[in-house]
Amino acid sequence: MVTAHCERDDQRLFRLLKALGNPVRLQIVRFIQKHPRCIGNQIQLQLPSDVIRAQSTLSQHLKILRSAGIIQACDDGSATCYSINPEIFAWLREQLNDM
Repeated sequence: MVTAHCERDDQRLFRLLKALGNPVRLQIVRFIQKHPRCIGNQIQLQLPSDVIRAQSTLSQHLKILRSAGIIQACDDGSATCYSINPEIFAWLREQLNDM
């Protein structure tokens, strides 16, 4: 059914845009995009001084971005490395082009 498929796509689009709609998360995504396989400490240090830099706050932002599928994480020893999910951005680009 086409309508059900469109509704699922709309829900996915909403979830992605909501995750990207936070200015701090947008900064995090841009940093990861420029620095693939970066770790949480590197992300935390690049945040502007006016942003709360607590590890728990960063963890929450990363969790939201991962849940939306925007970023991916992989373990590298004791560190977790982050990268952009290129498939989700290709899908997002396609959705926005169709509007």
